[in-house]
Amino acid sequence: MGSDAQSKLPIIDFREENLIPGTNSWVSASNLVQCALESYGCFIAVYEKITLEQRNEVFKSAKELFDLPVETKVKNISNFAGSGYGRNYPIMPLFEYMGIENGANLEATKNFTSIMWPDGNDCFW
Repeated sequence: MGSDAQSKLPIIDFREENLIPGTNSWVSASNLVQCALESYGCFIAVYEKITLEQRNEVFKSAKELFDLPVETKVKNISNFAGSGYGRNYPIMPLFEYMGIENGANLEATKNFTSIMWPDGNDCFW
């Protein structure tokens, strides 16, 4: 009774005209983002200002981060929801997240990096 069709991640276009708040294309893109996150937890973003090389580097860095031993990842502690490290929820056994508290701040990101990679990882931050 299985299906031969595989689920595919939604692809959302983030061209400049889709980024102007209040426009029809912005509302449409916003709705697509919401639906994608609710249904899949992620989506593929098409944004012409990000090169394929940059995209590949982001995925490479994410893989390096999530490939760290659990003993290392649990050192990322936070009192803020969505930050810190979490995994193995009964209803989502394959789910794992890593949030950097105040991640938009360079010093916070460097601090996180030094916790995850005590010997350094200049490529991450």
